[in-house]
Amino acid sequence: MKITEAISGSRQRLSSADIDEARLEAELLVSEVTGRGRGWLFLHPEGELTPEQVARLETLLSRRLKREPLPYILGRAEFYGLTFSVTPAALIPRPETEILVEAAVQRARMHELQYIADVGAGSGAIAVTLAKQMPKTHVVAVDVSLEALRLTRENAAAHGAADRVHPVCSNLLDGLRGAFDGIVANLPYVRADELAELQPEIRNYEPRGALDGGPDGLELIRRLSGQILGHLSTEGFAALEVGAGQAVDVTKLLETAGLRAIEVLRDYGGVERVVIGWRKGKRDGQDPDSGSLCRRA
Repeated sequence: MKITEAISGSRQRLSSADIDEARLEAELLVSEVTGRGRGWLFLHPEGELTPEQVARLETLLSRRLKREPLPYILGRAEFYGLTFSVTPAALIPRPETEILVEAAVQRARMHELQYIADVGAGSGAIAVTLAKQMPKTHVVAVDVSLEALRLTRENAAAHGAADRVHPVCSNLLDGLRGAFDGIVANLPYVRADELAELQPEIRNYEPRGALDGGPDGLELIRRLSGQILGHLSTEGFAALEVGAGQAVDVTKLLETAGLRAIEVLRDYGGVERVVIGWRKGKRDGQDPDSGSLCRRA
């Protein structure tokens, strides 16, 4: 089978299954089995696939036609210009979450903040990207899933950030001591009654625990909001990714928690996606310079 035939045939089958960007995905699958980049495929359309490559392409294509997400099939995903290993142990990093990372980086740099907690770390895409963007920053990557934290550790090592990304198994901030300069979180925010309406790639393959935000989608965000003030340094901030239509409620949660100067940022589609709040002044009854978990390590 020629490369052009493999791409064309795969595209047709993917398109018939109502899969978006069928041409792109076909090229990525053929690229995967040949070990060649898409540019090479374009320049060598008459190249021949070996029987082994044809068989593997059929295996991968069959998985995708069952609506398994392409990043899980390939074992990797792109985020903020970096490549991350991904498995069904964690959500696939998404472009809208880059807004959260960019906001955190800008604010941390502006105030020279160096100790950040990424709550609900998953694959470690946020934690590792923060560490890569800010070479002097330490990030505590918090998740309740040991499998997800193993993935975080793998990705941190792959990007040379293992010495500044510190995986910690915890249910939100339960049991953690000390203050962080920034608390960043992309927690589950899908309403329980909306789960059945999600695309099959999400509904059937991504971890439910990383999606289900309870009856109103805010169950874990509400819990985290109640913990933030006890873990935030004097000039620290908290930045939370939220679902469509949730920014107003999350703003109220952060205000009730004692945060001020609330900011709401929109994603590329115009959806209010990130809510940021700041801690001003000395923490009641504690030394604001007592340090973070990372400082004490």
